[in-house]
Amino acid sequence: MPRRAYIALAIGLAAQAACSRGAPEPAEGPATWAAEPGGGLPAEPDWEHPAALLAMDAGEAARRLGSLEWAGTASFTVTTQADGGSRVHVAERHRVRQAASGEFEADAEIDEGRGPGGEAGKHVVFSGGLTYAHGQFAPWRERPTDHGRDARRFRDESFTLAGDLARLLGPALALAPAGQVSLLGRTARRFTVSLAREAPAAAAETDTRRFATGGADEETRRHLAFLDGRVPVAASGEVLFDDRTGVPLRERISGAFSVKDDPRVRVQVEVAGEVKELGPKVAAVVAPKNALKDSRKPPGVALALERAGFKSRDKAAAAEPADEP
Repeated sequence: MPRRAYIALAIGLAAQAACSRGAPEPAEGPATWAAEPGGGLPAEPDWEHPAALLAMDAGEAARRLGSLEWAGTASFTVTTQADGGSRVHVAERHRVRQAASGEFEADAEIDEGRGPGGEAGKHVVFSGGLTYAHGQFAPWRERPTDHGRDARRFRDESFTLAGDLARLLGPALALAPAGQVSLLGRTARRFTVSLAREAPAAAAETDTRRFATGGADEETRRHLAFLDGRVPVAASGEVLFDDRTGVPLRERISGAFSVKDDPRVRVQVEVAGEVKELGPKVAAVVAPKNALKDSRKPPGVALALERAGFKSRDKAAAAEPADEP
C-alpha cells in the first residue's frame, strides 16, 4: 500500500471515535448544563468494570470533580512487511480546560510526520453560550449555529482518547487492581493494563453503515478492514481513577493490533492523559478577543470572482419581478 494509504489508516483510527459516539448531543449552555448526559455511567463507580469509566466525557468529569485542566497525547504507528516494508507515524497533542459552570476550551494538534509545516490543528472555545473556533493558522471566528454541540464533540474526542482505545481492544482489555496512590491531593485507585489471556468473543453488532451507489471508496474500505478485522495482540500500561468519583486522573495505555485479512500489517496505538489541575487552580475560560463574525461566503473567493468580472448582481436587480396585472 502507498505511504498516503497508511497515513489515512492511522488518522482513521483517531476518527473512529467520532463514528462510534452516536447521534449528536443536545446543545450545551447554562440552561442545559445540568442535563448533559454523562455517558450512561452510574453515580457510584463500578469497580468490577472499571474500563467503562474510561468513556467518561469532560463534562461529566467536571460535574463530579469540579473545574479541571487535562492534557494528553496519542500516537498511531502503522508498519507493514509488504513491498519492502514501510512505516507511518502520526502523533497528536491535546489539551482540555473544563469549567464546572459548563464553559470549556479544547485544542488539538496533529503531526503527520511530513516535516516542518506539516502540522495541523484546531482550537475551540465555548463561552457565554457561544462557540468560537480557529484552525492552526487562521483567525478566531464565531460559530453561532453550533450552540456547543460540535464543540463538545471535539472536546471529548480528545478527553476520551483512552476510552476509544479501550473500545478498540474490546474484551481483550484487562484491568487489574494494583493498590492505591495519592494524586492531586486525592486518593486514586491504580489499575494495570494487560491483554486478557482468554478474552470472550465480542458481541456481534448490527451494521448500520450506508454508502452511496458503488460502495465505499478505497481509503474507507481500508479503514473498515481494520476496524472490522482488527486482532488485539498486545496491551500494557496503567490507569489511575479517583477513588470517590471514578474520574480517570491519569492514563497510559498501549495497544497493538494485527489485521485478520492482512497479517503483514501491524498497528500500534499509544494514548496518555492526565488531569493537571483541579478546582480554583484552573484558569477561567474566556471568549477570544477580536473574534471575527461567522462567514458563510468566503471573502477570498468572492473577491476573486469580483476581480474576474463576475460581480454580484445588485440587490434591486436580483429581486423577484412583480406579478403581472
